[in-house]
Amino acid sequence: MPSKLAQQMNELIRGQQPQPSASQDKSADIRAMYKQGLQQIRGQRNLHPDAKRVETARLYANARAALDKVMRDQIAADTENWGKLERRLWGYDDARAHATTAADRAALDSTIRDAADRAAQIKKPSDAAHALKQAEQAGDQILARAIGKRACDMDWDDVLGDYLGTRSSASTVYLEMCEIHQRQQTANGALAQRFAASLAKPDELRDLDDNAIEQMTADPGDAAA
Repeated sequence: MPSKLAQQMNELIRGQQPQPSASQDKSADIRAMYKQGLQQIRGQRNLHPDAKRVETARLYANARAALDKVMRDQIAADTENWGKLERRLWGYDDARAHATTAADRAALDSTIRDAADRAAQIKKPSDAAHALKQAEQAGDQILARAIGKRACDMDWDDVLGDYLGTRSSASTVYLEMCEIHQRQQTANGALAQRFAASLAKPDELRDLDDNAIEQMTADPGDAAA
């Protein structure tokens, strides 16, 4: 997904920056609960300092585990949604829904293959723009879609913009795919993911590494076993 067009489509479709992902919202909630939990532990005057440290370690470990799960869930959801969105954008389920007989389905499949072959022969964006215009004028939506996908695959942003510009639903799907791409396949997205999964170690645990914190929070029964 070309990031330049993603930004252009973002402006055209929504007129605003992409909304925070669900994982970012969940991460913010986890951080807020973690901060609140720290305050509560630190405010327990009757609790022995060693016990406070253990409770702090448990809170920290649980919060980190929760943030890691949010990131894993986001990656899994993005992977699943990408396939669904790609099929909605470039698939032909809508056309197949109207092919009620075996003959209709066979004819449609042949038309789809022919359109894909014709689009694959296009080597220049100017030729793609011309072919798209002809397909639109002829009302050949299958060929137009094949050319739009060819433009997407070849990063011909102007041609892809022409295709999406008259298709609001497809534009919205494309923008969702661009957001997934930016989140999972770009340096900025990777940095944001790492930040979302990170958690500052509280002062009470500064001198402990992860193994020491894990041992501190382990169930005594597990250690005995």
